[in-house]
Amino acid sequence: MIDLAFTTRIPLAVMVAMGIKQWENRAAMPQPAVGRCAMTCSKSSNAREYANFLAWAKRVFKPEAFATLPAWERVEGWRGKLVAACDYEASYKATNPPIWNEGYPVWWHLFNVCLLDEPIPCRGNVGMWRLPEDVEILLDNMENRTINKLGDCIR
Repeated sequence: MIDLAFTTRIPLAVMVAMGIKQWENRAAMPQPAVGRCAMTCSKSSNAREYANFLAWAKRVFKPEAFATLPAWERVEGWRGKLVAACDYEASYKATNPPIWNEGYPVWWHLFNVCLLDEPIPCRGNVGMWRLPEDVEILLDNMENRTINKLGDCIR
């Protein structure tokens, strides 16, 4: 059962879901330090922010990676919703220092990311936080219905 979640902005959520961004740099160590969690998207993400992300990605990503990025219309429905689940391992040291270093002391390695077939409305929070019980139950039912595979896993 997944009872923890973290919140991020839609451009970062897309990169996590695609396996491009495998590390979150955060201020606090989650308890437990290893487990499975959900990912929610900030409801304040917007089309302009996403367009800026796409412009940046076009300059930085290889053409084949850039070509797979979804259009805003495919992800705008992620705002204020739980969109994926993943495994995580938190530590005070990243094994392969990622390029996204925000200067915080804790690194969360995110892997085995699986998108939900249908996003679940869920208010986000700061750090690693406990899911509301009703959302936890919806997520658990979705996992059971899809035989422990939430949507299409992206590796």
